Amino acid sequence: MPLPRVSLSSFLSLSKSALNGAIKSGEKVTFVVGNESADLDSICSAVLLAYLRTYSPRNRTRALYIPLSYLPRADLALRPELGPVLERARLRVGDLLSLDDLREGLKAEHTKWIVVDHNALKGDLGKVYGERVRGCIDHHEEENKVPKEEVCEAEGEMRIVEKSGSCASLVIGWGRGDWSEMRRGEEDGDTVSWDRELAYLALGPILIDTNNLQSKDKTQKSDIEAVQFLESLIEKAPKIGETPWDRDQYFSSISTAKEDIGQMSLRDILRKDYKQWNEGGMNLGISSVVQGLNFLLSQVGSKERFLEILGGWGRERRLDVCAVMTTSHSNGVFRRELLVWGLGEKGVQCLKRFKVEGEEKLGLKVWGNGVLDLNVDGEGKGEREMRHCWEQYRVENSRKQVAPLLRQSMALI
Repeated sequence: MPLPRVSLSSFLSLSKSALNGAIKSGEKVTFVVGNESADLDSICSAVLLAYLRTYSPRNRTRALYIPLSYLPRADLALRPELGPVLERARLRVGDLLSLDDLREGLKAEHTKWIVVDHNALKGDLGKVYGERVRGCIDHHEEENKVPKEEVCEAEGEMRIVEKSGSCASLVIGWGRGDWSEMRRGEEDGDTVSWDRELAYLALGPILIDTNNLQSKDKTQKSDIEAVQFLESLIEKAPKIGETPWDRDQYFSSISTAKEDIGQMSLRDILRKDYKQWNEGGMNLGISSVVQGLNFLLSQVGSKERFLEILGGWGRERRLDVCAVMTTSHSNGVFRRELLVWGLGEKGVQCLKRFKVEGEEKLGLKVWGNGVLDLNVDGEGKGEREMRHCWEQYRVENSRKQVAPLLRQSMALI
């Protein structure tokens, strides 16, 4: 018999209690964790999969799957887009589990990890628990770090790496049958409301990542089918005291919150949606920002101050290549910009290689008459740096496409 279902908020409370107990007693724990950028898709997908996996009829061991957000608790404040989603799901930011909840004392061999929205556990968690990954659901480029499908399935887990606008859509695709089975014979007032809360949690990242299903480049069949299924759950649920379901309004509320970064420092903006990779002994870091470069320059007052802070961020993270990707809307037109900064000789070599291939693939044109560009070639006399900033006209290429291009350039050095 599977575990008896509870609401999302009760599930997260149980997860915290179970983790605290395991840390004290040394019991075995199974985690579901998103990627290091800890964006809306990562956070919601981890909670969604952990909930569905815990209460799935397939969970014969009655194990509790604990969802973990890959960031310190204080950094949840850098995710304003969580607000509208959590409110609809009847959750608070404080309900989420973060790295602060994973204190020292939990031995790697006492854990099992399922990764969502990535397929290679990196960073501090990867160093300690990377060998304990036994499943994944992801929509990024395959990195071949998660064990083969037969290994994952032998432990009762999944291994899914497929193209999709949102990872949450793949989670729904995997768990839809289980969810339907869970609901069979349970359609009382409480469980119908719980389904609705879970549906809101899943819809948030799907709508954001596919631009409300309007992005031709990102939206896949998996996204459309997931939204149809989730909306059917919302429309079946009681609406007493609540406004009728309006997809456009929900999308707009999340988008508005996500773009509200005016009160953040530039350093916080750079680390809000940040990913880092190591390739061939070199470090690459890419910050995704939901406002354009002119906004960032105005935030700090000058080009010089902007470059000072960005360079300091690159040095703090010990990067060989530091990149910033921006998205914005101007007169109803979606725009992208890309800044890449090669720090040191190897970083410069990488940028040169990337420039040759990337200019055509990404549709790169010099930004602002080159005011942010830099080319310092020491010719053996010391430090070398190179920096290029472009408008990116092939806007269908997000970090999912740009990061592999940069990593390929690094691998050739």
